Amino acid sequence: MKKIILMLATTGPLVRDNELTFTAGGQVHDLFALMNLTSDYDISILCPNPPGEEQKRIINFKGIEIIYLGESRWTQWLPIGSLQFFRESYEYIREGKPDILIGDGVIASLFLRLFPETPFKIGIIHHLFHAPSANGSVNHVGRMFGTLERLGLPLLKLDKIAVVNSMVKHILGKEGFWQDDIVIAGNGVDIDNYSFSEDKTAHDLIYIGRLVELKRVSSLVEIIPIIRDKIPDVVLHIVGDGPKHEEIERKIEALGISGNVIMHGYVSEKEKIELLRNSVVYVSNSSFEGFGIPLVEAMATGAVPVVSSIDAHRFVFQGNDVGYLVNNQEEMAASIINLLTDETRRLQLAKSGRKLVEEKWTWAKVGEKYKELIQTYIQTY
Repeated sequence: MKKIILMLATTGPLVRDNELTFTAGGQVHDLFALMNLTSDYDISILCPNPPGEEQKRIINFKGIEIIYLGESRWTQWLPIGSLQFFRESYEYIREGKPDILIGDGVIASLFLRLFPETPFKIGIIHHLFHAPSANGSVNHVGRMFGTLERLGLPLLKLDKIAVVNSMVKHILGKEGFWQDDIVIAGNGVDIDNYSFSEDKTAHDLIYIGRLVELKRVSSLVEIIPIIRDKIPDVVLHIVGDGPKHEEIERKIEALGISGNVIMHGYVSEKEKIELLRNSVVYVSNSSFEGFGIPLVEAMATGAVPVVSSIDAHRFVFQGNDVGYLVNNQEEMAASIINLLTDETRRLQLAKSGRKLVEEKWTWAKVGEKYKELIQTYIQTY
């Protein structure tokens, strides 16, 4: 079998009680998109250990080897692999001699230049910090990443690029990349595991994602008192963790809404699915996304999205009436109250969202994109 090695420069999934807990969309994309290729390819994913861990571990997840190397350190948004991780990855790839190398993100894709003997190289780009849609959404650190992207993109030596939305493809085209070499793979959900539920806990909301500046989770907490005035038993479930955790806890305490907000931290896939199936509304006020996998997971389970009107969320909606795209906290609060008090409208949107996911956003469809992309290599070599 031909060998594929994918390199993820940000930390891999957390391992708890022999189960994986996903902490970033890239992890989910890499694993579930490539699962469709395991019958034809030997696939390994290299990723850094979570911060504070350095032990080499190998875990088999549905036919894919996840290999944890080195360590990582938190930036403002994600834990990034240390120099130790990159050294160990270099040695592993040299010894492994893969037929196909895949780099997740600009940093990992640049790293692939060190292996000119590998015949086929693919880069996966989820988002770009120097994109026009990021203007005003990132601070000086984000702008620094954007500058590094601009410098790094011309140095990429890739045969194909997979992106998750049309905006990234458009920007790469303006940067000089040949459009025929860029494939919009999108993101997806396992619709068998994420089953649809009409039976919801009456007034539960849910957010899933990292607790970082770009996600603006504090603003979700701030609208709870507004909603509580109309619906006293509203509950917001916050799933995820990150550097803004303590700040959000202080905000909850200051607003006196401890009984209306539950911070779960990272949870297993099983727990996450159960929370989604019980929730009426999925909320996100993120200022910048590449796609938003939790959004399609929510739609699959019948949680209606009320999310910020940014390019990525509009791309997921595809112009369909499946939820609300809002521009401020007032619009978000009003939309949530509407859904919690209008069961007919809520159920209509929930069913439309599930239909869109089945038609457009499944891992099976994403996997087919990668099969087609890799087939170009098979035909050439």
